[in-house]
Amino acid sequence: MIHGQEAPFEAVVLNKTSGEGVLRAKGLVDCETQKEYTFIIQAYDCGAGANGVSWKKSHKAVVHIQVDDVNEFSPVFREAVYHAAVTEGKIYDSILQVEAWDQDCSPQYSQICNYDIVTSDTPFAIDRNGNIRNTERLSYDKQLRYKIMVTAFDCGQKRATESVAVHIDVKPVCKPGWQGWNKRMDYEPGTGSKQLFPKMHLETCDGPLSAVRAMVELQTSHIGKGCDRETYSEKSLQKLCGAASGSTDLLPAPSASTNWTASLLTDSGRDSDLIFRFDGRQASNVPERVVPQNLTDQFTIATWMKHGPSPGLRAEKETLLCNSDKTEMNRHHYSLYVHNCRLVFLLRRDFTQVDTFRPAEFHWKLEQVS
Repeated sequence: MIHGQEAPFEAVVLNKTSGEGVLRAKGLVDCETQKEYTFIIQAYDCGAGANGVSWKKSHKAVVHIQVDDVNEFSPVFREAVYHAAVTEGKIYDSILQVEAWDQDCSPQYSQICNYDIVTSDTPFAIDRNGNIRNTERLSYDKQLRYKIMVTAFDCGQKRATESVAVHIDVKPVCKPGWQGWNKRMDYEPGTGSKQLFPKMHLETCDGPLSAVRAMVELQTSHIGKGCDRETYSEKSLQKLCGAASGSTDLLPAPSASTNWTASLLTDSGRDSDLIFRFDGRQASNVPERVVPQNLTDQFTIATWMKHGPSPGLRAEKETLLCNSDKTEMNRHHYSLYVHNCRLVFLLRRDFTQVDTFRPAEFHWKLEQVS
């Protein structure tokens, strides 16, 4: 008879005369549920008398039963996928560690004894503890990401049912500074605001940062230096602004008949137009036959100008167009110039035209003139 806990075992008598018996399990036992059982067993004789009621008992014996394990479970990785990042050109003792476990109850079958890289021809190796290292120096330019498959074996050499994916990213050698910007950008006039460097960021390489100061300067190699009027030809500008068809070009392209612009610095514009540069030391003398001596009641002066820093004192006049006396050239009939951050137009009428008092100077304070 079995005494004590509810053990899944029973004692069966095989031979009453010899007293031979056997202990057997009532059903299946599972090592993962319970590894061992302890209980007490005691024997009884068949008793004396007609009814056999005077039984005699043996001494009690303690029985220990240990359930042997069967390698029924395969190793399983604790993560569905592993990720790591390395810097190119370095040899690592350990990039990352993968880990698998086994549900079996015994040390022989529950412990993981080996890992293996399934993917062939990879510059990586793995030890029995799951540490992955690189066997050669990696190059960002050669390959920026590796995907390797890893499997595990328990100490009974049962392999994992599913291998695990390991992604290893190769990063270039860190160089502190601004990253993600281009030296060149294109902008179409009239399209509104545009982000200059939408992907720009400051790489500090995990170093300390106390302050950031940045200065952006935009320029072109063109004489016009970014003036949006460069996108239109001279003919297109006249049409766009409603200029009269009979307008006179005071700065035409140099030719045999228009040689007064031959000595000026030029740069090519759109549709073979020329852009002229004036630095305060040179000018163009337009012939009398081209420029009108006096302006009428209705006239238009059209010019597109990029104004740079003044080479002289701030109070000096920077003349764009001037019609003066032939002798001393000290009396201006009309003049267009920049003075003290203002665009000024001077118009003196001939005495034959004066019938009422009219303004002689017109000043415009413009942001574009500075």
